[in-house]
Amino acid sequence: MSLNPETESHENHFKQYLDNLSRDIASDSGFFHPDTLFWRVSREPALLLAGLRALLLQIAHPKIAQGVADHSRYREDPLGRGIKTFTAVYSIVFGTREEAIDAAMRVRNVHNRVHGLVNDRLPPGMDPAYDANDPELLLWVAATLLDSAVVAYELVVEPLSVEEKDQFYRQAKRFGQMFGVPAQSYPDSWPDFQAWWQQMVCSDTLTVTDTARDIYQGLLTGTWLTCVLAPFNYSMAAMLLPARLVDSYGMRRSAPARITFHAMVLIARTVVKLLPRHLRGVPAARRRE
Repeated sequence: MSLNPETESHENHFKQYLDNLSRDIASDSGFFHPDTLFWRVSREPALLLAGLRALLLQIAHPKIAQGVADHSRYREDPLGRGIKTFTAVYSIVFGTREEAIDAAMRVRNVHNRVHGLVNDRLPPGMDPAYDANDPELLLWVAATLLDSAVVAYELVVEPLSVEEKDQFYRQAKRFGQMFGVPAQSYPDSWPDFQAWWQQMVCSDTLTVTDTARDIYQGLLTGTWLTCVLAPFNYSMAAMLLPARLVDSYGMRRSAPARITFHAMVLIARTVVKLLPRHLRGVPAARRRE
């Protein structure tokens, strides 16, 4: 099926944008190198422990929640959705130049179809129209992945100094650019990013709607597998989300949730200590190390 001229023009424009980003990268290299801190952090499977946290932060933005509800099979196939997401992320972080560009183009092509109107009541002044290629929404999604990666890495693997976090943050900006986040949209440094993050978390921009709560319930109970994993995912998210959002989603940091959380963290830390680093990384990273 051929594309309409407008869609084809947008795709060509984005492809040219990605080619410009990669003009100094050799064909057998990638956007990130194994020696970078961004690679070192991103290769850790422990980051998946904060996966639900990142997703619930994303859909706390009403426009993102509506986009997921309207254009995603989150309830029927949450595992498939997750696999597609992480396949794209790992291809961009650990793939060659062409693999990363192909993954970014696939994500962009999906985003080109994601637009509509929010059904829920919105904070005063928020336009109900949403578009997945909106730079504001792209930045928020990238920010949730970035912040959740640091939270999970420090929780399970090792602490990072302020200088290391700033280095990680500067390298992560390129990751966001691969999805179309303008470089100038990012706060300048890690401390600036943290100040912006706290402002976002406390603002009305993040308003957990009925749609977001429905997605959250679907992610926990949509299939037999998500039901089995629900106590573990719930506990990690409840303990790692900002308190305001824990309340907004109707979650509780109950004694069972706290016990499950601490048990999972202890097990994860033990695995990290026992497994050599070269055996611990995700397969996509080990393939190029």
